[in-house]
This record gives sequence, C-alpha cells and structure tokens, in this order.
Amino acid sequence: MANGTNDLKRKFGERIRRLRQLKNWKQVDLSVESGFGRVFLSNLENGKHEPKLGTIKALADSFGITISQLMKGL
Repeated sequence: MANGTNDLKRKFGERIRRLRQLKNWKQVDLSVESGFGRVFLSNLENGKHEPKLGTIKALADSFGITISQLMKGL
C-alpha cells in the first residue's frame, strides 16, 4: 500500500508541476494564486506531501479546472 501511495503522491506532484509550467508560472506565482507557501508547493511537486482534499480543491481552483480534471488519470 505504501508504494501505491508514494506513486500517487509522485504523480500528483508531477501533474501540479506540469500545470504550473503550462501557465508559465514559477512556484512563487502559484503560491500567490493558491495561498500556499512556495516550500509547501515544492514539497508537493516532489511527492513529499500527501495533499488533503481542501488543498486539491484550492489548487484546482488556482488552475481554473475542476478536481476531476486535476485528478483524471492518476
């Protein structure tokens, strides 16, 4: 189970990084948009944090997409 969770955290982080880069945002830009600290976002992108539902919702809102769109295929 731990490997599955770690894989999901890694994939989620990669998704956040890709979406951020598609908007040509630096982590500080996403930090301002989402209200999360840059270090937190860095750890999230690197699969070091398991995001809570509120975090997922706030990030989806920051990118202008739904939670379903953010999570699709993970």
